Amino acid sequence: MARPWTFAQRAGAGFIVSLLVALVLAGTSVVALLSVRANHKARILELSRDVLDIKHLERTFNDKVVSGRAYALSGDSFFAQDMSVARERFIATYESLNSRLGDEPMATLLEAVSHAELEHEEAVQALIMEREDGVPRQRLEQIFDGHVADTRRRAVNSLRALHQHSEARLSQGIHESLATDRSALGLSLFAGSLGLAGATMLAWTLTRRLRPIQQEAEANAERFQLLVEGVRDYALFLLDSRGRVESWNPGAERIMGYREDEILGQPSSLFYPPDAVVAGISGKDLERASRDGRLHTEGWRVRKDGSRYLADVSITVLQDGRGRPRGFAMVTRDITERRRAERTQQLLAEAGGLFHQFQDPDQTVAELTRIMVPEVADACLLYLATPDGSDLWPRAIAHAVPEKEQWLWDSARRFPPPRDAQWGIWQVMRTGRSELISDVSPETLSQGLGGPEHLSSVEKVGVRSYLAVPLRVGQQMRGVFVLLTSSPERRLTVADQVFVEEVAGRAALALDNARLWSEAQEAVELIGVAAHDLGNPLNTLQLLLHRLQGLELTGGQKARSGLAAALRQTQRLGQLLHNLLDLSRLSSGKLTLDVAPVDLAELVHEVAERFSEQAADAGCKLELDMEPGLVGRWDRLRLDRVVTNLLSNALKFGKGHPVEIQVEPAGMARARLVVRDHGEGIAPEAQRRIFERFERELSGGKHSGFGLGLYIVRQLVEAHGGTIRVESVPGEGATFTVELPLYLRSADLRDAAGPPMHS
Repeated sequence: MARPWTFAQRAGAGFIVSLLVALVLAGTSVVALLSVRANHKARILELSRDVLDIKHLERTFNDKVVSGRAYALSGDSFFAQDMSVARERFIATYESLNSRLGDEPMATLLEAVSHAELEHEEAVQALIMEREDGVPRQRLEQIFDGHVADTRRRAVNSLRALHQHSEARLSQGIHESLATDRSALGLSLFAGSLGLAGATMLAWTLTRRLRPIQQEAEANAERFQLLVEGVRDYALFLLDSRGRVESWNPGAERIMGYREDEILGQPSSLFYPPDAVVAGISGKDLERASRDGRLHTEGWRVRKDGSRYLADVSITVLQDGRGRPRGFAMVTRDITERRRAERTQQLLAEAGGLFHQFQDPDQTVAELTRIMVPEVADACLLYLATPDGSDLWPRAIAHAVPEKEQWLWDSARRFPPPRDAQWGIWQVMRTGRSELISDVSPETLSQGLGGPEHLSSVEKVGVRSYLAVPLRVGQQMRGVFVLLTSSPERRLTVADQVFVEEVAGRAALALDNARLWSEAQEAVELIGVAAHDLGNPLNTLQLLLHRLQGLELTGGQKARSGLAAALRQTQRLGQLLHNLLDLSRLSSGKLTLDVAPVDLAELVHEVAERFSEQAADAGCKLELDMEPGLVGRWDRLRLDRVVTNLLSNALKFGKGHPVEIQVEPAGMARARLVVRDHGEGIAPEAQRRIFERFERELSGGKHSGFGLGLYIVRQLVEAHGGTIRVESVPGEGATFTVELPLYLRSADLRDAAGPPMHS
């Protein structure tokens, strides 16, 4: 490498350059003077050429006029050919002048010549047509001397004006050339003197000012070197134009593992993975940087020990003073951990979405293993414990290679995890602690498996790194989450362990929640079954009580009163059982409506008759105002429960006051049921929540019921496509209004059924 110049050498070179600059300025002045004179000569030659071409234009026009007159009068084809040749020369000369004469007024004068020549040509062609039509020669001569002669004179005048102006331009150009030559000579002398003075000043500046600049440059170079060597988080190095390493900083040594003495002169392809080297990625990156001036990219790189890392790389082209590429500056940063953290957050979000999206445990764990491959590991296995905790079974397995996934399934089913292994799944289950082996050797692998056949099966898949994390809920172990990698350069780390432990904790909680939800569903279904089974003997008991109430018993009225009270209690118990049955079906989503044509007034009348004795005991008079014929396709049994619950509430909260029941149309296609009592009323803040589950209001200072009646009413009404609302003023009673979609009236049913049949 050449030794840098000293300050004295630089100063001497600067002084010599100053003298050379002065000589160059003087020579430049002479050259500029000669160039100016040459330019003026070229200008005068160009103007002279314009004058000659204009004269040639006049001659060709005159030739065309003579040939045209002879052809028009004699009809001889020889003159026609001469006329055509003369016009072609005229047009060629015109086009040559038109391409050069773009300034005014030459362009306008040339255009006027073109128009005049075109008029003359048209007049000659018209004269030729007259001759061909047999016009007498005398008449032809008159035309030629008349219109044709006028166009010829105009063309000649235009040509003469153009010629005069071109000669004037030539004369003016000669005078301007002489004046410019004199000015250029004076300016050249002035520039030479100024250049000499500038060279003298430059020499003085070099001797007086270059020393501080040199010192500042040396200080800047030293600071830059300290900066480059002090950077530890970035690899900063230079490449020559062939892509070979020229410089190396400590950050590059820390990230890539190479010392400066062993990397200098090596190609940059050494930092790329083998597959990228085969594809020529390193050369393509340098080509893109050379083309665009700069390249920013991300990709996998290889350290000295063969391990891979994700790198953020910036390549900048270095150019010399002439703009030619001299080499490349590369800045590389290891962003593996940052990308891992970002991907970890993304995978946690995806896992959280899975836990909320699926309620089926099998589907949840299957999707969970899928999102772990190949982002975190090459393979993922999930073992879940049996209910008694005595065994472990594979629940979900995923591998980046479908063929190896099948091998893992076969191995997991044929060979259960060994309980007496030095490490493995059962060890994690017993201790409740994660197990990480970043580099699994063949000896270590054999110690954790259940024999040679099991080892042979696992070796087909390939295990280079292993991580097992327990699925724990409280102190109970639900299973083990296992991650495996197959490639030597991909190892599981403590960061992977922390991430998988977080996912495993959430997965265990989600699986336990799914189990609890399933048990709750089973409990709700059990309530429905129990309510259904209790309803059958209750209905039988109600029928027997009705029958006994109608018999003549000894004791008379006292016995009937007792039976009536017992019957009311059975009715209340039956209403509660029906509410529990509907609640279980609503909670499990299994409520279905058995719809058929139902007359609303008829149904309400039946319910009112059923409650007549209870109304009498409560001191309530039932006032019915019903319009018959309001028929819709409803579930009669569920609609009966709606009316029953509303009427039961009205009698309970409106004791001693009349209860009004009204059935009427509500618009074109809806029916309205109104149940109004005049009892205690409902507070405004309670009106918003009485239709919710297990919400109860005070009756006589005590809670009454389980808070299911109005909740069931709202659910059944909305299932029919209807609405329910309450209006109440404390102390003035409450009004419940139900509106249902009305599909058919009774008259419509009769029309649809046809005329009645007589037997």
